[in-house]
Amino acid sequence: MSAGTAPLGTQPLAEQLGRDLTLYDAADQLFGTRIGETLNELLIKGLMDFFDEGQSVWRMPGRKQGLFLAWANIARRNRRLRMRGLDVAAILDQADEPEAMIDLVMNRLGVPEHRWMSYVTVELSRLHGWAGFVRWRAQAAHYYWQQRNPADLTDYLAVRLVLGLALLEDAGRRLRRDLRWPALLDFAAAHPRECVLRRELNAGTVLPDFAHRIEVALDSGDPARIDALYLVYEREKTTREACTRARRVETMAAAAGLDREALLGRDDDALHQIIDGIYAAKAHEGMLWTRSLERAHLRSLLARIDAAAGEEAGAMPTAPASGETPAGPAGPVQALFCIDVRSERLRRHLEAVGDYETFGIAGFFGIPIAFVEFGKGHETALCPAVVTPKNVAVEMPHTHAKHADSLFDLAHEVVHDLKNTVLAPYVTVEAVGLLFGFDMVGKTFAPRAYNTWRQRLETRKPPARLLFDKLSEDEARELVANLQDEMVVRAVERHFAVKREHLTSPMIRELRETALEHRKGQTELARRFGVDPAGEAVFIRSLQVEYRVNPDQARIQLEHLAKIGFRPQRQAQLVGAALRGIGLTAGFGRTVLVVGHGSTSENNPYESALDCGACGGDQGLVNARIFAAMANRREVRQLLTEQGIDIPAETHFIPALHDTTTDEIRLADIDELPPTALTRVDRIREDLTAAGRLTAAERCRELGESGISSPEAAARRVKRHALDWTQVRPEWGLSKNAAFVIGRRALTRRLDLDGRSFLHSYDYRVDPKGRLLETILTGPLIVAQWINLEHFFSVVDNEAFGSGSKVYHNVVGRFGVVTGNLSDLRTGLPAQTMLRGHVPYHQPMRLVTVIEAPLALVEALLAKLYKPRELVHNGWIRLVVLDPETGQAQVYDPEHGERDAWQPQPIRLPA
Repeated sequence: MSAGTAPLGTQPLAEQLGRDLTLYDAADQLFGTRIGETLNELLIKGLMDFFDEGQSVWRMPGRKQGLFLAWANIARRNRRLRMRGLDVAAILDQADEPEAMIDLVMNRLGVPEHRWMSYVTVELSRLHGWAGFVRWRAQAAHYYWQQRNPADLTDYLAVRLVLGLALLEDAGRRLRRDLRWPALLDFAAAHPRECVLRRELNAGTVLPDFAHRIEVALDSGDPARIDALYLVYEREKTTREACTRARRVETMAAAAGLDREALLGRDDDALHQIIDGIYAAKAHEGMLWTRSLERAHLRSLLARIDAAAGEEAGAMPTAPASGETPAGPAGPVQALFCIDVRSERLRRHLEAVGDYETFGIAGFFGIPIAFVEFGKGHETALCPAVVTPKNVAVEMPHTHAKHADSLFDLAHEVVHDLKNTVLAPYVTVEAVGLLFGFDMVGKTFAPRAYNTWRQRLETRKPPARLLFDKLSEDEARELVANLQDEMVVRAVERHFAVKREHLTSPMIRELRETALEHRKGQTELARRFGVDPAGEAVFIRSLQVEYRVNPDQARIQLEHLAKIGFRPQRQAQLVGAALRGIGLTAGFGRTVLVVGHGSTSENNPYESALDCGACGGDQGLVNARIFAAMANRREVRQLLTEQGIDIPAETHFIPALHDTTTDEIRLADIDELPPTALTRVDRIREDLTAAGRLTAAERCRELGESGISSPEAAARRVKRHALDWTQVRPEWGLSKNAAFVIGRRALTRRLDLDGRSFLHSYDYRVDPKGRLLETILTGPLIVAQWINLEHFFSVVDNEAFGSGSKVYHNVVGRFGVVTGNLSDLRTGLPAQTMLRGHVPYHQPMRLVTVIEAPLALVEALLAKLYKPRELVHNGWIRLVVLDPETGQAQVYDPEHGERDAWQPQPIRLPA
């Protein structure tokens, strides 16, 4: 038998090495080593240390040098590695840079250069979660921790290869074997049958009753004995596999109505065809079910749209379409909701309880902003991942009250410190057990009542407004000067113990100008308080270095301030684009709600997955507040009038937040409304509460809750879930998402879509050139498709593509989740979001995308737009165009070939 044959269904080692297997994978399979497992363990520990973002008190030194250099400096002095027999220091001494180290290791392992690319790919796939995180971090140029502690895949690969080489050489010494590339290939070629038996034994695929016999034969080292056993083993395993296949064929034949006698009466060729057909069907079974689910959902959705349009045409006169609602007191309350599938339920119930007209729009409301929250020094991008914000909004408090630590603020700080010290096991329970025992009992057994009581004790953030207007150059310079003056005052008090009351404004300004190098010579401070020239020079230098009052820092501060806010023209442009995009350009009611959404849950590392995807996994209230404030401005409305959008003076935009876990809707910035508008707020709040309770009742049925007798009881139950830290499923989130509908609300207003559809308002009649539809296809559709595929893969194989059960998760470094205390960084969504018990709750379907627009317009846009065209033509989404000009639903199906890909069928659409 040659080395090129593949006995027992196993591919030859020579073919797999470098393509599917690394050298240490081959060593593990051939000689029973555990190099791969040990390598992952050592690497993960180093990565956890380096990437920590404040969770650990004892931090890895030298991280500013980058991942490879920081790790190398520690590895050289790591006694544990030396005790394991790993001579890492000797390897590291041969190269200083990660690129040179990769070259060194690959050559030392003997990997042929033409196989390097595939070999590196296999290495990166071994811990795909960590590798993916490093890649993302390296591409996030503005990410604070990446700027502070840089790392990229080159660093990661160099560390992994160094550890792998050290482990391979150590194993080679213990086994007295050469485990490099040429030697392993020579061994496989010289001992093909022995290789098969070794791989069967060490991979755990061996027949149980043969395991001991194979082990004894391998230990004997007798080639004849090994070859003889191989022939027996191969025959036995082939026979058993044939029996298994025969039973499967019999089972399938019986299910198809073919009895055993009829099956056995077939000739060999027919049996081979049956077997091949069964296994071919098995290979494509998953996609077969996916297509069936998609077709069933698509047919149902189109049939319901058709039926609803027919009922509307026959039952009553055509209702005013979007953008044609009568203005003034008779007009309804209009509400802008995020396209999120969870908004569909709330919109449906809100329209049922009152005179409301709802619209769907991406939840950042077309405001691409980076937000600096009060009390936090970093920017948070509140926009889709496909957008890079260029402007910043800052939260400014109304009052500057003194900070007072509350009981629980202090307690949580104490516990965090205790959790991160080596003495924690000995002191935590005794020191804070009484205090947090009560906290634990309250959170577990009475979360709603306990949370209400606790909120009274906690320090609340002071009332704040958003600064989103563009600063003039004079205003920016004044702000920087005020900041610098504050730094000067602090520095003087610290260095000379001189209080503010003894300093005059000219003295402070003179010190600032000196530090900025705008003047020279002795300062008034030095003359008045007898500071000698040397001491004055040291103080000025301290101002420049320690307190950052220097020309370079002043320039940087001015650049940062230049990013704050938008000019009125830009504000009008953003508001106008958003309103045109949803078809709301006329017929404004007196009240327009702008409803962002977020979630509430305790002890949930996946909380951002429940928040707004269009806001970068954050809550959408800030965007809603900014949009409403812009739309309420007189100068913005004047500019909008010039664009053809006339918003009446009596129309007021009110921001709100929809909590998708509790289905409560909280209005914001009410104090900004005039008294005449406040009279309508109470009624709106009552309607929002009623709609929220009805939505909660519907969701409780989906969650499998029992004992729910009324919508009020449902509202209490979901609120308890939001506050219960033992709750692993506070809500289903976006599970079961299936469709993305781009069109007028009239298409779906009469339909119960079961919270499974993204709904984006769009009126093709105001978009003859397709510019608004282009924005939807290149933004919201892309994000929705990402969400859909994340759920698709997380449910298809939750352990591989999802993140497994939450029960075993631990937060690592404040940036990710691992299973247990050490594992690959988990990606995807947890089992509790995907599965009900062991049964999938989410249905694995590609996103069914329905667009109400002329087919010619959609085809022209697909020809122009690369990414949407890829998604459609490569089958990542299922596209349906509802053509109002022909009254047909055009279903795109690439299985019919390029010429006949569009499959038409008649459909009735709302007038």
